[in-house]
Amino acid sequence: MGRVEDRQPPWGRFPKAGSLIDLPLRRATKGSNGGSSMSTESVTRRDTHPAPDVQSTDVVYRLHSLGWKGFQNLCVTITSEVWGQTVQSFFDSNDGGRDGAFHGTWKQKGNECFEGTFTAQCKFTAKADKQLQPSELKSELAKAKRLAARGLADNYFLFTNAHLTGTTDEALRDAFEAIPGIKHFAAYGCERISLIIRESPRLRMLVPRVYGLGDLSQILDERAYAQAQEILSALGDDLAKYVITDAYRQSAAALVKHGFVLLLGEPACGKSTIAAALAVGALDEWGCSTVKVRDADDFVEHSNPHEPKQFFWVDDAFGATQFDWLTAGSWNRALPHMNAAITRGARVLFTSRDYVYRSARQILKESAFPVMMSSQVVIRVDQLTKDEREQILYNHIRLGTQSKEFKSRLKPYLPGIAAHQRFSPEIARRLGNPMFTKKLAVNKGALDNFVEHPLELLCEIIRTIDAGSRSALALVFIRGGVLASPVKMTKDEEHAVALLGGSTFDVRNALNGLNGSLLLPLLQDGSQVWRFKHPTIRDAFAAVTAEDFELRDIYLAGASVEKLFAEISCGDVGVEGIKVIIPSDRYDSLIGRMKTLDTRKIVNKWALHGFLSRRCDREFLERYLTAHPEFLQGLQAGYYLYAVSDMSVLIRLREFGLLPEEKRCEVVMQIRELAVGTPDSGFLLPSMRGFFREDEIAEILDDVRTILLPKLDKTISEWRAKYKAAEEPESHFDALTSALDGYRDEMGEDANAVAAIDAALAEIKRVVEELRSEMPQEPDSDDFSGGGSGGSRDEGSRSVFDDVDQ
Repeated sequence: MGRVEDRQPPWGRFPKAGSLIDLPLRRATKGSNGGSSMSTESVTRRDTHPAPDVQSTDVVYRLHSLGWKGFQNLCVTITSEVWGQTVQSFFDSNDGGRDGAFHGTWKQKGNECFEGTFTAQCKFTAKADKQLQPSELKSELAKAKRLAARGLADNYFLFTNAHLTGTTDEALRDAFEAIPGIKHFAAYGCERISLIIRESPRLRMLVPRVYGLGDLSQILDERAYAQAQEILSALGDDLAKYVITDAYRQSAAALVKHGFVLLLGEPACGKSTIAAALAVGALDEWGCSTVKVRDADDFVEHSNPHEPKQFFWVDDAFGATQFDWLTAGSWNRALPHMNAAITRGARVLFTSRDYVYRSARQILKESAFPVMMSSQVVIRVDQLTKDEREQILYNHIRLGTQSKEFKSRLKPYLPGIAAHQRFSPEIARRLGNPMFTKKLAVNKGALDNFVEHPLELLCEIIRTIDAGSRSALALVFIRGGVLASPVKMTKDEEHAVALLGGSTFDVRNALNGLNGSLLLPLLQDGSQVWRFKHPTIRDAFAAVTAEDFELRDIYLAGASVEKLFAEISCGDVGVEGIKVIIPSDRYDSLIGRMKTLDTRKIVNKWALHGFLSRRCDREFLERYLTAHPEFLQGLQAGYYLYAVSDMSVLIRLREFGLLPEEKRCEVVMQIRELAVGTPDSGFLLPSMRGFFREDEIAEILDDVRTILLPKLDKTISEWRAKYKAAEEPESHFDALTSALDGYRDEMGEDANAVAAIDAALAEIKRVVEELRSEMPQEPDSDDFSGGGSGGSRDEGSRSVFDDVDQ
């Protein structure tokens, strides 16, 4: 008979919500994800022998580690996603002997086709090297007879993760096809299922966790392999436990439609894991050159017009734990480059904490990059489905490093943990690691507290670990979260470590001990470094640092000035995400350290201005001006006002009553010239208005009416003459359009002014369309995915955690 696996897989749908597979492997690398759940029969639940990873020259996935539910999901996916058939799955406890069903015609690659009713049944074993025996299928044969008698099994398929020999396959076919009513039978063992997984990069794209489970060199070329290794090293084994959620599907769909996605969410919600999954999938499925960039300048440097297939991943695009004015502002200058890269076929992915992005929006020119609004995917942990939560928790416990005894004691509480309002993927990760549960009592009250107060418990772990481990964490913290390996400490760092009770020897030993729990070794630009396993660990260490005066002084002395600007505040100024608040008795010491900053470099100047304008209270600014009397005179207005770092400092000084009136009037005159000459309507922004007297704003607007509006045609011509072919036309005129929109809103009651501005905006639109018509055609977007969705449903009486301790 023809083999159903000969059918060419028609791609085009995402797996259903909650789908996942877990395919630990050694040598290669193709994976799938499951659809809605199907019940399975367990042959055994004891894994007593190591798995044979490879038979002959083919890769065999260790499917036994899936768990019963993961395996049944995989089987539904193979039939529905890979072979293109709409398969109905049944409740786990009431399947009537059918884990999946289909009715209709199943056409083969050749001229054959199967018709009638189809039944699929799964046979799962948790034993790695189990070989299926015909005698173990007596119950399936009995069920098959009942189904065939009712006309429900013209075609019967058996899926098993056990090894299936040729002799057993033949015996099973004879036994099942001897049943009246069954016309065709096919069995799929772990070797055949592994082959199906191996043959499809698209299927691996749909199940990204498979990339973290084996030898990538088997599926990726040398260039892509090196890039993937660096990406995955930042996540350790987290990708191996990955569960596909709606956020992943939405992110992928946004990349297809817009070439850009912005992943937003609270800390520990899984943004970086989704990003890594998409990045490695882009290497495999698209053949993209994947680049993880740190900032806007890095993006511009690596964006290559001669290499259209690029995937850019920007983690914490607007600041790591709090808003970074310099980092966010620099993206405004890079938006034309990003537009051009996406037009020629590149994909770009940003991640950001939600509260950081809210602050960044104050200065981002979103109108120059509209897809930043339309391509946002907000990850809401509280909106994960029941299936998704339970699968996430199952994976981290089943594949974690806890003892079997601990897993067994924890198992009864797992459904409640997954349903907890404060549950997150990070909670699941910590529960799977003994480092975080050494003093955890396994009872409802203690577990509720573990989920409810994750940061506090993490702080307690940091306070109570040995001196060498705490010293190692402090050294990573002092280095701004990135510690080069092998470790070489400065004299100041050696002194800091000694104050904490550690030594160079202790730190080096502790780093290895913390590997995989609090720290992670990874590749960065081809070099080995140590980083915090998760950003929340750095948050916790910062909280511990803030309460320890000795640590605070160590941090102030050891961290670079640039890092201090990004991570501290002088006094409590209400900046979200700040954990290291410097008291006033350390102000003079900090001002002394700031003298080492070379402000002739524009990037350092911006960093200084951002720090002074957003992270300093009145007392610090007053002391700084006293120590640097020349600083104030150097502050000037410039275009565009919203992006000029000097203005943010001037506004802050005015708020605190530290800006002399003479200096303020000088800056107002500069802004008056910019309003007409550039033109720049930034002075009308709410954040700017407090800098002016009302009569000054009125005078500037009079200049706009009498000088700028009558010569708008000339202004537009001048802007067109400066246009360069590499730019997006809309982006080129964005600043002019924005200025005119601002003036129109302000002069809404002046009919003549509104008419002049509307005519100018129409002319700009015409010029943009004309320039766009001269651009080369945009390349067709590669097909990344199709539709398809799913949701949670009742799972019957069998818990997904049934075999979590096996």
